[in-house]
Amino acid sequence: MESIGQDWLQQAKKNAGWLVFLGVVEIVAGFLGILAPFFAGVAVTMVIGFMAMVGGGARVMGAFKALSFGAGALTFLWGLLLLVTGFYFVARPGIGLESLTLVVMLFLFVDGILRIILAFQMKPVKGWGWMLAGGILSVLFAVMIWRQFPASSLWVVGTLAGFSLVSNGFTMVSVGGAARKAVSAAAGG
Repeated sequence: MESIGQDWLQQAKKNAGWLVFLGVVEIVAGFLGILAPFFAGVAVTMVIGFMAMVGGGARVMGAFKALSFGAGALTFLWGLLLLVTGFYFVARPGIGLESLTLVVMLFLFVDGILRIILAFQMKPVKGWGWMLAGGILSVLFAVMIWRQFPASSLWVVGTLAGFSLVSNGFTMVSVGGAARKAVSAAAGG
């Protein structure tokens, strides 16, 4: 059993530097996304478009492999919708970015309403006020995006992607740093 622990520590030591390095890269990319949200949003739109095209193409091909047309028809239609949507996002990323902005706005609005309802159901449990405040902020953010639309599509997706990258990067740096400390503590103790 001790050899498994030693093997893990060696792997952690070996990969800790990479985790920290990749975390820093992610942080830099995230800040670039925050500073240039339109370009980051277009990049996200293009990536989603390519992913939808690949997924849609796979579903269309899979539909032809179905044993009967009835079983494959819905798969074919869904795959075709994904394929066309993905192609549209890649060919017209500005319109794709607007579409993604509306999806984000709708998600925030629905999520906020559901959290407000849940908060009142939780009342008087400790923390219900935080749930209510979070729900209200989500709804307000959704309304702000809607009121500024289509101009909000210039910053919403890219800014959110940038913040996500920064957050993930700091997580990777902290995990890598913790792995280094664990290795140092195990080697010293």
